[in-house]
Amino acid sequence: MKKWNFRKLGRLFLGLAVIIGAIISVLTLTGTNEILRKYLAGVFIFIISIGMALYQGESDLNLDMAPESGANLVTVIRVIDGDSIIVDRDIEVRLIGIDAPESGECFFQESRDALIELINGKNVELKKDISGMDDFGRLLRYVFLPSDSEYEDAIFVNQYLLEQGYADVLPLGQDMAYRRFLTSSRNQAITKRKGIWEACENQEEKAETIFPLEKNNSPIDSKCLIKGNISEHGYGKTYFSPGDPNYESVKISFNKGEQYFCTKEEAEAAGYKKASTSY
Repeated sequence: MKKWNFRKLGRLFLGLAVIIGAIISVLTLTGTNEILRKYLAGVFIFIISIGMALYQGESDLNLDMAPESGANLVTVIRVIDGDSIIVDRDIEVRLIGIDAPESGECFFQESRDALIELINGKNVELKKDISGMDDFGRLLRYVFLPSDSEYEDAIFVNQYLLEQGYADVLPLGQDMAYRRFLTSSRNQAITKRKGIWEACENQEEKAETIFPLEKNNSPIDSKCLIKGNISEHGYGKTYFSPGDPNYESVKISFNKGEQYFCTKEEAEAAGYKKASTSY
């Protein structure tokens, strides 16, 4: 039985118990209908027992359906497609914020195979956002693959699939913790023509109707190619010279106040700092 069914039935039975309890109190105060009082008392005890059992059932269901993050990892038993997996206790998990091709659609098999290679049979960590489950009873989670080395970061699986072009962003829902980051990763895949963005027709036109691509203004002067970027992730104002790491993926939007510079000195005079190689 679904979680919301337990909750509704539990409240219904406990509500009936309150009503019957009130009737018994009135009969006791008036000293009438002793037989009816005994009958109602039996019904009262029965309803209370059922109500408590239902609430306990809800608690047990919560325990079964939420292998949460932290030190507790779950094992990926099976990959359904590029955005859905089965983990311990036969629980289905839908990856938040991404939309991989469905069966029969362009790049379905490639997307599914990529997720199989990345996490099938491995232990992963699940992280919850606002939503707990979708309308199909699947857990909604961000999925992280822990690193085998203390010197490497865990792989954010949702982001990886977008960055490599195996999925598009899913705009629906209230889960916003990584929304901007995921959208940026998807836009990078479009720019580099990866995965579905190269193999599938009309995919980019469809993407524009979901989340518009980041604007990328071209330099006014072909000799002034240093990009002055204003970060949305707290890095401040940085500049990238041709040949720098990430230069090709950095987009310039004049509407945001970003600009091109002819020299590094010009960029620094405008308050921009040289981007580190790790950014």
